[in-house]
Amino acid sequence: MRFAVLAMLAVVSLWGQDSPFNRPPKDVDEALRARILAFFQYHVTGEYRKAEALVAEDTQDYFYDHNKPKYISVEILRVEYSDNFTKAKAIVLCEQRISGPGFGNQLFKVPTPSAWKLENGKWYWWVPEEARNLTPFGKMTPGPETAKGTKPAPPALPDNVDFLFKQVRVSKEDVVLKPGDHDTITVENGAPGAMTLVVVQSPVGIDAKLSKTTLESGEKATLTITNAKEGSPGTVRLQVDPIGQVFNINVKNK
Repeated sequence: MRFAVLAMLAVVSLWGQDSPFNRPPKDVDEALRARILAFFQYHVTGEYRKAEALVAEDTQDYFYDHNKPKYISVEILRVEYSDNFTKAKAIVLCEQRISGPGFGNQLFKVPTPSAWKLENGKWYWWVPEEARNLTPFGKMTPGPETAKGTKPAPPALPDNVDFLFKQVRVSKEDVVLKPGDHDTITVENGAPGAMTLVVVQSPVGIDAKLSKTTLESGEKATLTITNAKEGSPGTVRLQVDPIGQVFNINVKNK
């Protein structure tokens, strides 16, 4: 499970923005959310064979061949519909233990994207064909064919997860502000897929706003940090999902 974190990015580059005009019928939304929770809950209980019943036919092999992460808890964060409410994408907050170089052995609540489609009146988890080989460092292609009855070796992967945290960059991690003053930080996405930004913490009296919260590959956003009259020094925490990277922006008073 050295790179279980890569599964988080299987559909992230296909993720779009929510639309206020894309409201689903109540019964459709309730049915999908129930299936999403059931699928991910089976990853909490370790009942992966039960989860297979919620996997689309064209994704069965993909599901069989890939790691099945063990979650501690799950919570639906967001659902987006398309194709006249017959397809959807969801982000589920999955609490899991991630071990390995750069992570140690820690619990993370990781926003995990997934795709769903409606077949014969039921929702099924699936991975679109174009998303199956996506990773943070590009699209992986299978190796040469091997002898009949054996599987090709998986593509070579880095020996540690440091590469994940070089995909998104900030222009600086320290700002010094007078009361009422502000400063800006540029956030750039160098990954092949989209990344989501969220400010998860800011000191009392310090306002931190993003110009945009979803960055496609190559895009930039501006984080504006403003010190109110009685702003306290401290740390603005900027989280990058789905990789879970956190930038700690140190805010000091001038």
